[in-house]
Amino acid sequence: MRTESQWPTVLLLMLTGIVLLLMVAIIGLFVRMNQLQRAVWEAFTVSRTGAVEEMGLAVGAEAPDFGLSDTDGAEVTLGDFAGRKVLLVFSSISCPACSELYPHLEAFSEVREEVQVVMISRGSAEGNRQLLEEQGFDFPVLAWDDGVIQAYQVPGTPFCYVIEEGVVVNKGFANTQEQLEALIENSAE
Repeated sequence: MRTESQWPTVLLLMLTGIVLLLMVAIIGLFVRMNQLQRAVWEAFTVSRTGAVEEMGLAVGAEAPDFGLSDTDGAEVTLGDFAGRKVLLVFSSISCPACSELYPHLEAFSEVREEVQVVMISRGSAEGNRQLLEEQGFDFPVLAWDDGVIQAYQVPGTPFCYVIEEGVVVNKGFANTQEQLEALIENSAE
């Protein structure tokens, strides 16, 4: 039988045990959520075969022209980049995967000067302007337009098209600089 003076110690030990079990459970959930997030992202990675080929415009299709406002209010068209390879990136300022892509996209645009990066971003004009300033992008960030999104059959963000001479030469989801490079390299084949 326990004495009255032992009960606080027993209760403290039980409480400590419960807290430790909860911490282990939370860590386990965190690890599992990261595994699931990674698995979902891998399902959307750039692939030469599989579901990505079925999403969006077909490789070989003519890229629809557009006229969209940049962060300064000037109209930018796809035709403005005639003669250049274009990486057209569809993004959203509220998309966590897009946020992960931004530093890689800026690094990519600095390394691959022969490729014109153009981003169509879902966000307010002020939000897109802030994104441009925060990330230091040296490429146009254009206003989202549902008509353009439908014309390009964008399945989600961040989704990219590689366009050359007005024709889609590659496409896919991208989240890293390596995936962006793969989109460009695989379009050369």
